[in-house]
Amino acid sequence: MKRSIVLVMTATFALAMAACSSDSSSSSAGTSSTTATESPDSSSGDNVASTEKDFAIALDPASVASGEVTFNITNEGPSVHEFVVVQSDLAPDALPVKDNEVEEDTLDAIGEQEDIAPGTSTDLSLTLDPGSYVVLCNITGHYEQGMYAGLTVT
Repeated sequence: MKRSIVLVMTATFALAMAACSSDSSSSSAGTSSTTATESPDSSSGDNVASTEKDFAIALDPASVASGEVTFNITNEGPSVHEFVVVQSDLAPDALPVKDNEVEEDTLDAIGEQEDIAPGTSTDLSLTLDPGSYVVLCNITGHYEQGMYAGLTVT
């Protein structure tokens, strides 16, 4: 019950911050928002605007300081996507693939948000150590069609 209250409060805070933002990006009326928290405090640290669409992922910024990082994920595509963060020194387009999916179990998967419906937004908060990361959609065939992006954590 306590965890549910914390998640609801975190989601409410994220929505309030988005509503008060002076960012000039387009409004997402009708967009739902949920929060997946992998670490306790999502109110501090860096935010990364993350856009998914068929078939690309864009991160802004693509470099952040180590510590708490919140990915503000928006699915602008017509398909369901997921958002997986792995730590890897491999190039973003060189991850191991088997049966049209990245072999997540052979990598250092840090966290993920699954089943992001078209036209919706969600947040994923993680604590990241310095290093190289790849953000990807691992729905069958999506990674191979270009749904990945590199992230540097300093």
